[in-house]
Amino acid sequence: MDFVNYIIEGFVWFYELIISNITLDWIIKFAILYFFIIWWAFIIWVVKDITNRTTNILIQVLSILIVILFTPIFGLPIYLLIRPRTTIFEKYYEEETQLESEEEDEEIEEIKTEKKEILKCPHCNKHIENDFQFCPYCKEKLTKKCEKCNKDIKIYWSNCPYCGEKEEKEKKVEKTDLKEKIKVKIEKVEKEKE
Repeated sequence: MDFVNYIIEGFVWFYELIISNITLDWIIKFAILYFFIIWWAFIIWVVKDITNRTTNILIQVLSILIVILFTPIFGLPIYLLIRPRTTIFEKYYEEETQLESEEEDEEIEEIKTEKKEILKCPHCNKHIENDFQFCPYCKEKLTKKCEKCNKDIKIYWSNCPYCGEKEEKEKKVEKTDLKEKIKVKIEKVEKEKE
């Protein structure tokens, strides 16, 4: 307990010594010393910051001189206005991500073109795009309405992907069948005329 009292008495004595010796002159000297310490701290920060932002020696020297000559009160705001927006690392990272995104975009475009090449008309086997309603070559219908949900689906799908309804295949009348039927009808008509 004596040791704690001894430490407390030491702090009280030191506090009384400082309070009794503080004068206006001492406060001014302390404020000036504090100002110069802050000034040097800003100069060190500016040196580190500008070397991370540019490799141009002229801009680096100019930035440091601005903070030295105009003090932190005027120099720091001026420096903050003229310094480069991004650091060298950020510029490199932005360029890398931009290159990566461009490569990804190119890959996506390649995949899209490959998919476009893969899609073929089920009737004439020519290349078509996914959203075509009719084949531009053979003029065959490529989509139909689902009987249950009424959404467009491909004619060669056996189930609707939206509602799961089993789709019946549309019976396709072949052109040759039509020609044969027409010939049969013409023959009947000719026989009736005779």
